[in-house]
Amino acid sequence: MRILLSSICLETGTDIQLALYYLKAYLLRKEKRSIASSGVRIQVFNENRNDSDIVARIERLSPDLVAFSCYVWNISTILRICSLLKKLNPRITTVLGGPEVSSRAKELLAGQKAIDIIVRGEGEVTFASLAHEFLSGTPDLFSVAGISFRQGVDIIHNPDRPHLHCLDVIPSPYLSGLVDLKDKEIVDVPLETTRGCVFRCHYCYYHKNFPDVRYFSLTRVEKELKLILAAKPHELYLMDATFNANPARAKKILRMFIKYNRGANLHVELKAELLDEEMARLLFRARAYNIEIGIQSTNQKTLRAINRSFNKEQFARGIGLLNTYKLYYEIQLIDALPYQSYKNILDSLNWLYSLRPAKVIIFHLSVLPGTVLRERAAYLGIHYEGHAPYYAQRSEMITSGDLVKIERLRFAMDRVYDSAVFQKTLYGLVSSGEVRVSEVLEDWVRWEASFKRHGVAYVEFLNKKLPDFLHYVCRRHGLMRLYKSLLPDLQKIVA
Repeated sequence: MRILLSSICLETGTDIQLALYYLKAYLLRKEKRSIASSGVRIQVFNENRNDSDIVARIERLSPDLVAFSCYVWNISTILRICSLLKKLNPRITTVLGGPEVSSRAKELLAGQKAIDIIVRGEGEVTFASLAHEFLSGTPDLFSVAGISFRQGVDIIHNPDRPHLHCLDVIPSPYLSGLVDLKDKEIVDVPLETTRGCVFRCHYCYYHKNFPDVRYFSLTRVEKELKLILAAKPHELYLMDATFNANPARAKKILRMFIKYNRGANLHVELKAELLDEEMARLLFRARAYNIEIGIQSTNQKTLRAINRSFNKEQFARGIGLLNTYKLYYEIQLIDALPYQSYKNILDSLNWLYSLRPAKVIIFHLSVLPGTVLRERAAYLGIHYEGHAPYYAQRSEMITSGDLVKIERLRFAMDRVYDSAVFQKTLYGLVSSGEVRVSEVLEDWVRWEASFKRHGVAYVEFLNKKLPDFLHYVCRRHGLMRLYKSLLPDLQKIVA
């Protein structure tokens, strides 16, 4: 029996789909007498690859069973691939797993005849049990906890499978040699040290897939770090939902990283309120130059509605520590959350930019299946797309027109702040006390609307026009006295 584990990755995503390697590692441990390593293949495809090319590649591998790891960004493509595969070879068994399908099992099996089985929740034990049934030659799907499947016209949901108590029973894909760390095509290496999240944000599905927090042992984590970092990857991505949720454990892992590092950068997701000086210093020594900090909103009513905690003073202190050590990070907002208006977003931007952040970004709200927010969307007045990625189209507080304005703000933020060309001038304007960052961003949107965009050269064109933009802002706000003082430095930067 030949098994193919597959997924569709983002163009900018890592080349190592760790979930697939976990499935293979655990399957080989449980079925080493029945299946050789060569009988389980992993093949990941780039999102830009043509559907027919993907299907042709899969067909050449001649699998009996194809299992896809599904996320919000790849489910549409995977469904198309499965449909084409079934038309080409109806005997192939198609299996879907991952966060995008766990809560949609009934819907997908009812509407997608090309899907045979869906693995719900944590997949390693369930998939190994499923594969065992197929390897026996007479599969009894009713005996496999944690799956949904079609039986005639009926859709069967077997009981949920309990989560693993000890994560270390899943063999490490790195320590077991399944991942070739010498592969020059690998850009960054993902590593999971925990599963689950202590937070229960209503827009997120992760904590439902992993309802409790469990840890890989620090002994195993250290062995993995030593092996991975010896290969000198460009970046190591710690996949933990909130890396510093347990500050003491996070500091131990950072010390391990520092001990074994040979020049790799570190990518982590943090809660700024939990940072202290020692952790900021360790992050600096660990070369943590890719840090994500989700704040989502500064509006307290919005935060209560999404079950999100936020301490303004502690957050500002944490950002200050990251700035002290000159670490690169991005603070993330989400646009159409409950009770959040366009003005609330502008207020959030004004406060966040007062902290002199490395970067601020505004994400589209995805109303994900299985989340509390999805269940309450109608009550909250949130309208969203019926297909992945389920973007919000409007809410009671944000119109579709507001979302268009926010899209334009994103580009303004990139040009006025992130590019750093206009950043010093921006703060010069704000320090006058007569203009706010959000007003300058909206000025950009109005000013830039008069130009036609022309490919890659457009950004350079805009940079050269920045002195004109400064004149526009100063004239609009009656700040021409500042124009002459700010212009020389801006001209030097542009030059």
